[in-house]
Amino acid sequence: MSFSDIVAASSLSKATVFRILSTLSNLGYLERNDENRRYRPSLKVLQLGFTTLSSLELRHLARPLTERLAQRVGQTVSMAVLDGMDVVYIDRVRHNAVLGVVLGLGSRIPAHAASLGKAILAFLPPDELQRRLEGAELPACTPHTASGHSALHADLERVRELGYSLNDEEWVLGLRSTAAPILNDHGEVVASINSAVPAALVSRAELERRISPQVRATALEISHALGYDGALGSVGEAA
Repeated sequence: MSFSDIVAASSLSKATVFRILSTLSNLGYLERNDENRRYRPSLKVLQLGFTTLSSLELRHLARPLTERLAQRVGQTVSMAVLDGMDVVYIDRVRHNAVLGVVLGLGSRIPAHAASLGKAILAFLPPDELQRRLEGAELPACTPHTASGHSALHADLERVRELGYSLNDEEWVLGLRSTAAPILNDHGEVVASINSAVPAALVSRAELERRISPQVRATALEISHALGYDGALGSVGEAA
């Protein structure tokens, strides 16, 4: 469509349309033909659509298993994907337990301070992990956050060994959680699930002893449903 066509179809001012088109072009979602001066969607829009469809398919496939997990552990269970250095919530099975933190679909939190984020970061290819961490500030959300690069790398190494991650009041005080990665048929990490608990009611030891194994087992079930035929618990097994 031409600039005039878009103005007419959108009923927006020329200045607003120009600003929107410029933003979408700079982000790579629109291409402009210099010969006829018309705009068209780029391949990035198609990729965005596939990402959304994949997330919806994953939610649908995993829902019975995450609902069962929430019932078994008696706590809220969430699913998230990685976007830059944030995790974005794509599903959430709420339980009666009061967490004191309200998160909905689309909410995002820093990956380095979240069990969901660390479960994904730990299983990224080393070059991709390095690329994402380059220039990342990793701010301390609480006094317990592993905010430095060295501390985060050590934490991720432990996640790779165990097959699950922990968040001990690192994002917000009063909240603990444990998460595990979801891998596809190529062994690539595509998402993670976690269970969050009130720190005042569930100790770190109990979280790791009682809930972490169940979260890990459920994540592996979902991974197997996606075609992954390996295990979790070491770098070699999850590669």
